[in-house]
Amino acid sequence: MLQERGKHRIKEEDRPKKTPLGTLALLNRADTAGVRIGAVCRAMYGEQGQTAVRRILGVLSLAKKHGPASVDDACAAALEVGVCNYYRFVRRYLERNPQLPLSLRQVDPLIRQLTLYRDFIQDKTKENPA
Repeated sequence: MLQERGKHRIKEEDRPKKTPLGTLALLNRADTAGVRIGAVCRAMYGEQGQTAVRRILGVLSLAKKHGPASVDDACAAALEVGVCNYYRFVRRYLERNPQLPLSLRQVDPLIRQLTLYRDFIQDKTKENPA
């Protein structure tokens, strides 16, 4: 059987009967990263087999780069749409919908005003001249 140039093909008799332990550990890592991340990675492995391992590693590296919450949202969108190439969809989704940077605000009443700290430092430096 001819194969397109640049494509990867494994004969059916050469495929492993059971999922290799390294791949199972990888799928478990994906499950712990996020529920939908694990679902996308398992779907990729179910459709493509051992050739999907590098794509699974790619999804996990996206989770490391962009944060598991935003990748989990992207995976939810991929599952909802039902795309054929999950990794490419998730990567492009994250590129086009960047996570807004977190802004630091003084929200908690336990955090004091900066002026209080400034005044405290000024008072302490006046009391103890060097």
